[in-house]
Amino acid sequence: MDDVVFSINSRKEAIETISSVSDMLKSRGLALNLAKTAIYDHEDGRYHFQIDLNRYIDSVENTKATDPKYKTVCSDIHKKFKAHFKDRNPKYWDKIAKRYITTYSKLNSRLLLNILSDIYLKYPGLRINLVMYLSKIGYCKKTSEIILEIIDKMDIFDDISLYQICHLVSQWEIPVNEKSKEFLSVFEGKITSFSFKRKVSSDFFCVLWFKTKYNHHEDLMKFIDKYKNLWQTDSFLRRQVTAVLSRLLLTNTKAKELLYTQLSSGILNSVTLSTQIFQFAKIEKLDKKLTYYLFPEKLQRPYPLGKFMVLCSILNSEKIRTNAEVKKKIRIHIKDPYFLKWLDVQYNIS
Repeated sequence: MDDVVFSINSRKEAIETISSVSDMLKSRGLALNLAKTAIYDHEDGRYHFQIDLNRYIDSVENTKATDPKYKTVCSDIHKKFKAHFKDRNPKYWDKIAKRYITTYSKLNSRLLLNILSDIYLKYPGLRINLVMYLSKIGYCKKTSEIILEIIDKMDIFDDISLYQICHLVSQWEIPVNEKSKEFLSVFEGKITSFSFKRKVSSDFFCVLWFKTKYNHHEDLMKFIDKYKNLWQTDSFLRRQVTAVLSRLLLTNTKAKELLYTQLSSGILNSVTLSTQIFQFAKIEKLDKKLTYYLFPEKLQRPYPLGKFMVLCSILNSEKIRTNAEVKKKIRIHIKDPYFLKWLDVQYNIS
């Protein structure tokens, strides 16, 4: 348990309360970390918990673009956010920084883009919030340039950083045109270089996930086949590749051969998943559960890549992919340009 905060009437009462909490924890084999326990008076509490900034953000975070003060609020938030980095001593400094980033998202303000890459590289604790902001803003010339700049300058010491970036790019609804193809090609080259430099399974997964969405099915199959010795020796990667084969089953005989190999492998996860993919390819109609999973009442934007893999699995069934009602639901729910491209190329759903 972390960040337990409570108010008290006096320092004496605070010490007595902490002592009681400590005794109670000890009786259960736990210990209070006294080095991280602090008692603040009124002024220190106001400073460390950033009370005034919290109240300010509360007052402006729900400003609408139609509000007459919208531009002024966006500008003010930007000034205050930059000023926030001049004093990083408050205990809750990072929480306020994250609230600022969330507020940029709520306001749909693009001012943060001008300083985002620098903050991303210098403050790893803020990265997930910055990625969420980029997800909200979406793909454009500026955001694509920021991602390439981050990839160029980032020293990846943990497995999560590269995954967060790749997950972001796979979530973006990127148009199918020459400019975006150039970005995707450069990005793929950089993450592939990272992956084979570090030789970490999670990096290979990042490349696989990216290629699953943006590569033509023939190129994706070549990649899977080329690195067969690598992923077949890792149970996690083996399962991920097996899932991806659902997108290739209808268009490539090698995909079917690999799925049969997984069936005979004796590895439970791979056997179960391969069996499910083959079963989906034979179904004649969608039951209520599968229909609700693939086509929920509330449209999903972005449509999850994992769910798209399941959709591909059921479209391997001729009766499903030629069903007029299924086609209608797909046109309503799928808006991502690359998903639409592969549905047309592989399943003749235009």
